[in-house]
Amino acid sequence: MEAANNKKEIIVLRIYSILILIYSVFDIITGILPKFFAITIKPDTAFVNYFFTLTGIALYTTPINIIVGYGLLRRRFWARYGAIAVMLTFPIIILTQFLWWGAYSLNNYPIVVQCLFVILTLLYFSRGPVKALFGQASSFRFMSWHGLLVIMIILISFSWIIFSLYWKVHAAWKCGHPFFIDSPQLTTLEKSKNSEILGKYRKVELISISLLVPKEFSLTGLKREGTKMNKWVASLRDIGPDKKGYIGLHGNAYTFDFDELKDLRKKIGPCTKFDFEKFILTNNWNPIVSTLRAIATPSEKGSVKEIHINDLKGFLIEWQKKDYLNVEFSLYDRDDKQTMRVSINIKKGYFDKDDTLAILSSVEFLRPEEPSLAQNHYEKGLALFHQGNVQQARVEFANAYYLSPENPTYIFMFAKSLPVKETKNYKHIKDLLDIVLRIKPNHKEAQKLLKEVESKLPKGAKSN
Repeated sequence: MEAANNKKEIIVLRIYSILILIYSVFDIITGILPKFFAITIKPDTAFVNYFFTLTGIALYTTPINIIVGYGLLRRRFWARYGAIAVMLTFPIIILTQFLWWGAYSLNNYPIVVQCLFVILTLLYFSRGPVKALFGQASSFRFMSWHGLLVIMIILISFSWIIFSLYWKVHAAWKCGHPFFIDSPQLTTLEKSKNSEILGKYRKVELISISLLVPKEFSLTGLKREGTKMNKWVASLRDIGPDKKGYIGLHGNAYTFDFDELKDLRKKIGPCTKFDFEKFILTNNWNPIVSTLRAIATPSEKGSVKEIHINDLKGFLIEWQKKDYLNVEFSLYDRDDKQTMRVSINIKKGYFDKDDTLAILSSVEFLRPEEPSLAQNHYEKGLALFHQGNVQQARVEFANAYYLSPENPTYIFMFAKSLPVKETKNYKHIKDLLDIVLRIKPNHKEAQKLLKEVESKLPKGAKSN
């Protein structure tokens, strides 16, 4: 009976050790070699990696895989202690994951399965028959090569926490970054009812966003950007001689791009766009996150506030630079479907904190319109244009362009309605006309307007 039990234990031990060695080879081929050699053919390894992660074998690092896997296969007594040491570092790994990636990263069932794997492994190596397989004559001593292996395993499990501490000290000492980031101050806003303040503004509905802007500000540009051309940037400026400031509306855009940072988002786990931004703004331990935060919110920008406006929520940063007040805020709707980012740069004295809050509290997400409604905006804009209300007509043409970005008629009329007092305005008009002629090369009016615009551009700007 004992021999039969030992035979079963040997089979289980061999399968376990072989899987560990296979994972070491898998990790070398897919994770280590590509960093040193140009490997053009890389198979989809997601399923294989998921298997090792789910079973908990991925808790071993590559050097430990090789050492412990070989020792278990040859039934060396120290290998049993090595396997136990790896399993006992599981709480440290979970703590590291929590510190680096936040609580959302723990909301997945593989961690539960890994925990079960750890418990079963510890129970397995604690059984009498398994101890007998590794021999009872030898005794384990920390002051030995075998003890060094266990110490090395423990130190490796703490390595990312040690690295985080080093990074925090370095960033605080060399770059002046705060050692700990305070949670954003929560601010709840309501729509302004001050008639004196509201008298300075007019309502603008643009790219599915409604907000108040200073009456002296006009729409001076609208363009698509992003790798998928799915983000829109609208520019509103004071076109008078004083140049009082600028407002930029970034539709469907985020301070920390939710799509371009998808690998980072996967590490964090399932979360909303709002929660993703809050995580980056508040995480204290992840060097990758702190670097992103330092780039997006340098120290001169001051503290971050969390803002709630009815069903909307987001983040606000205010700072002053020279003679200008600068404000950046992001907003997310309740369903996490619509997002926007706004940049404001206004001369001090013309604009103050109450004005900032008036604009911010006026923001609303409009119900997304169907592309078929682009014609309605175009016709309304055309009527306003002929009436001489070019400023409002421009907004309607912009909405038509936004809803139907490949319609040359809409783009042309928007370009034609733009103010032409500065070189950068001519450059934007030229870019729009280039789009029109790309879509419709024989557009006579666009060709004529383009020649007029190019004649007023500096030589270097014509070919850009």
